[in-house]
Amino acid sequence: MIAKIGSFLKKFRYRFIIFLAILGPGIITAVADNDAGGVATYTVAASLYGMASQYMIVFVTLLLGLTQEIGARVAVVTNKGLGSLIRERYGVAISMFVFILYFITNQGVVLQNVSGLKSALQLFNLNWQFYLIFFCLALMYFVVKFNYKKIQRIFMFIILFYIAYVISAFLSNPNWKEAINESFIFPRKINVIDFRYWFSLIAVLGTTITAWGQFFISSYILDKKMTISQFKMEKTEIYFGAFLTNFLSWMMAVAVTYTLFVNKIRVTDGYSAALAMTPLAGKLSSLLFSTGLFAASILGLTVVPLATAYVFSEMFGFVGSLDADFKRGRLFYIFFIVQISLALIVTLFPQTSLFKLTLYADYLNGAMLPLIFYFLVKFSGDEELMGKYAVKGISRYAIIFASVIITIAVLVTFFGKIFNIG
Repeated sequence: MIAKIGSFLKKFRYRFIIFLAILGPGIITAVADNDAGGVATYTVAASLYGMASQYMIVFVTLLLGLTQEIGARVAVVTNKGLGSLIRERYGVAISMFVFILYFITNQGVVLQNVSGLKSALQLFNLNWQFYLIFFCLALMYFVVKFNYKKIQRIFMFIILFYIAYVISAFLSNPNWKEAINESFIFPRKINVIDFRYWFSLIAVLGTTITAWGQFFISSYILDKKMTISQFKMEKTEIYFGAFLTNFLSWMMAVAVTYTLFVNKIRVTDGYSAALAMTPLAGKLSSLLFSTGLFAASILGLTVVPLATAYVFSEMFGFVGSLDADFKRGRLFYIFFIVQISLALIVTLFPQTSLFKLTLYADYLNGAMLPLIFYFLVKFSGDEELMGKYAVKGISRYAIIFASVIITIAVLVTFFGKIFNIG
């Protein structure tokens, strides 16, 4: 008996060490979906519909894990990023078209995160202009000067601050039984036949599964130099990351539901939510929510422009790695710097309507996803490209089903916004 326990512990220790070795891409990519734009979507939805806004959370978690797994599988097997494969298989013209859409979309997301950082600084009653410039310059410096391992440690450290949403949820004095019933069994606190409610669920899905995330997971795994022998454990990390990101969004919804929704207070973003929570849940809860918004903005502001820089390098044949020095990877780093700089300049002008600008980015994100999932399905099922690791059978049908569902969801969101529905 003791020998069996010893053997089990030895295997567990070995697997845990391997898990720590591959830790990073899945968790960082998934949690970064909860950036400033994601926080705004979850917050607004919860203020309108309470915990019912999280009714699709299990489905969304599985879809996020599945799509990220496919992107990671393609990268590990082919040793190429999604951008490189598109260029090689479909040519420069298609690559240029995809990249232009991708760049514009991501620039809007970067703008959302700079705006979110501005809001967090205002909530802390800081000189937001000075500190906004300071943090943006600091991010540029760290990305250029630090290597992959150091940058990943920073990412993982930032993710720790998301625990602020968990603590904030507990401080809201929630009805846990009701929260579970509303989000996992059946929502009874809202009108389930209201189209606007289902529109909000689709919006939650659309902000969790993003265009940039599908590119970033493959590029980041390549930068980590992951091997096929590590992929089985990487799948565990990817699904854990999907669980973690949606656990955090669920806790975010709890904090908003039991402070704002129960008091019929509607908000438009994370900034107004944090302000509105103060008289209801106290300054600590508001401070924690603001801390979460700060962490979400910093993580998104680093990961999203990196995703664009990776794809630019892959599609046009330049060095794109956090392990490359500035001289070797200067275009990769310059592209990263330019995106943050553009967003910073726009955000420093208070009269600019950031809402309208980022709304266009949401439209493009909806348009991008069907195209990206087409490439994922094609590449993952190509036996010539993937060999014995090609996605077949139930797994292939699952990814096609997931692609169809996500495509329908983002298109409904897309046209709903155009025609002002919901």
